[in-house]
Amino acid sequence: MAVMLNVEDVVRGLKRLKSLAKQDLLVSSRTANPAFWSTHADARKQAYEDLIAMVSEQGVSATYDHAIREYLNLPDGDESDARLKGREQALEMFLQTLGVDKQTLAELRASRPGVQA
Repeated sequence: MAVMLNVEDVVRGLKRLKSLAKQDLLVSSRTANPAFWSTHADARKQAYEDLIAMVSEQGVSATYDHAIREYLNLPDGDESDARLKGREQALEMFLQTLGVDKQTLAELRASRPGVQA
């Protein structure tokens, strides 16, 4: 997929997503499972920081390719792993920001090694 967005627009979007993760981190203590949601939000925040750095250094297309590879290689199935689920959600949001639709994400998820069809 050709990515037609410029670096500045993508970084601005990622900073907004990072800000939302920081807000979620602050309110996680008010949830029924504060440890899970705090870890989840922190993992998203870290993922956005990593993506911002990569976009700034390597460009949008290289970061898109990296995010697709990372998404495909995520272990599947452990819903209790807050760090893993947070990283997965951050990658999904990044890819959706670049125009990947939910159907394509579902197909990518289904093609992960070890996923039962």
